[in-house]
Amino acid sequence: MTRNFFSLIIVMLLAVGAAYAGGGKKDFAIIYIGNSITYGAMHEQRTETAPPVYTSQILAKKLKANVVWRNCGWSGATTYDFLPSHNRYFPRVEKAIKEIQAETDAPIVFSIMLGTNDSACTGPTGCPVSNDDYKKNLIVIMDALKALAPGAKFVFQRPIWYSPNTYNGAMYLVKGLNRLKGYAPVLEQLADERADAMMGDDDAFEYFEKNAEKYCYPENGYAGIFFLHPTPKGAKKLAKFWAEGIVDALD
Repeated sequence: MTRNFFSLIIVMLLAVGAAYAGGGKKDFAIIYIGNSITYGAMHEQRTETAPPVYTSQILAKKLKANVVWRNCGWSGATTYDFLPSHNRYFPRVEKAIKEIQAETDAPIVFSIMLGTNDSACTGPTGCPVSNDDYKKNLIVIMDALKALAPGAKFVFQRPIWYSPNTYNGAMYLVKGLNRLKGYAPVLEQLADERADAMMGDDDAFEYFEKNAEKYCYPENGYAGIFFLHPTPKGAKKLAKFWAEGIVDALD
């Protein structure tokens, strides 16, 4: 009897040890929704260097979890483009949800950084987007996602700074940048109003404003060289802000 008892104890200890060695890691599910910055535009190997890649790696270490993730960022996207009724980019998110739900039962966290293209004066879908419409669009998107992924949480990442002379296929300029700044209070308001929504990063905007030439691509535009898209090194910096924002928001 004693020998059998100790044998059982040894088996249990080995099982616990195996769990701590990595076999018992919890799952953390996250879907990134955004525009070209989230997508990793201009990166030669965007599937390896886009912000969601680095963010997921950091989260895996911080949370000691198996991070299951999908990047649903798309260049040029606005909140209008992700509206379910427009049937443009929302199906990409639907597909990502189904894929993740097939892999894990963990509730999905949606990291959302939209607003850059909404703030443009001309070009992207629906722009320029007012604060009211920006808020309404986000609410519609979140409610639709919640119907597909009950128990989901939403973390808002404040859209990062771009230079006031930004003018490529779309025209942003000073008016666009001022409009972009106005979206931050909207996100904070939404986070206060909804139990399932939280504010994530709010510091990267200022960081990239001060370090744009170091961490963003210099791009030729109709109003001169402008800075909008983070380089791979910039994506790493942005990922740190996102990951910290996600962990703090969900704490």
